[in-house]
Amino acid sequence: MKKLVLFTLALFLGVSFQALGKKPEILWRKLLKENANCVTWVSVTVKLEISAGGRSLPPQEQKLEALGTIIAEDGLTVLSLNKVDPTTNILSRIRTPGASVNVNYTEVMLLMQDGTEVPAKLLLKDVDLDLAYVLPIKERMDEYKEVIFSKVPSQAKQKADPLILDEVVSIGKLRQTLYRQSTLQRGWVNAVIQKPRKYFVIENTSPGTPVFDQSGKWLGVVVYKMVGGRPSEIVTLPASDVLEIAQQVRTRTQ
Repeated sequence: MKKLVLFTLALFLGVSFQALGKKPEILWRKLLKENANCVTWVSVTVKLEISAGGRSLPPQEQKLEALGTIIAEDGLTVLSLNKVDPTTNILSRIRTPGASVNVNYTEVMLLMQDGTEVPAKLLLKDVDLDLAYVLPIKERMDEYKEVIFSKVPSQAKQKADPLILDEVVSIGKLRQTLYRQSTLQRGWVNAVIQKPRKYFVIENTSPGTPVFDQSGKWLGVVVYKMVGGRPSEIVTLPASDVLEIAQQVRTRTQ
């Protein structure tokens, strides 16, 4: 009888541990199913004016695409500035003292999953934090009146920071060649940097995408750590910082 009880207990515990082991995957798949469209592609057309060695080059036009995270119901979207601003890349190639690059955004579009292109405007570029905020243009709402923006799910109450070796997941989207299919990228926390600014160092992430912990809590958005005005490592900026700066953006533009 005692052996039977022990066997039953061991079997129960084995099933329980197996269920616990599957729990993050189940939750993350549900998270993706319900919130896949909180990530969107952003298309920008930029006009570049480059000066180097005392002469100005003919204006150039580039079209760039980057992933962004929708953080509000009105479509306010945050992304990695370096993905939509080629200034650093151009200056690294010119290598001429005193060279300058002027970037004018002639068109900004949020590319919705259903094919709708939402006209938007660039509200803020934060070079130090590698952030860019874009917002749909209300005056052109007739062009996207059927669109419902799916903002990133966030908790009102801030929980503790993730721990080293915690597993996390980020939502992304593939490029147009693969039909902009939504993706999950699983990673883990390598380090938590507290000062001079808090960052999470997380493996297997892509700039502009949101990162979530095992309970589905939104941890932050992936950006580049800027050093001397240049992008260095890929890090995750905490969600609280992203939202705080977004609030400042709204205050300035009202």
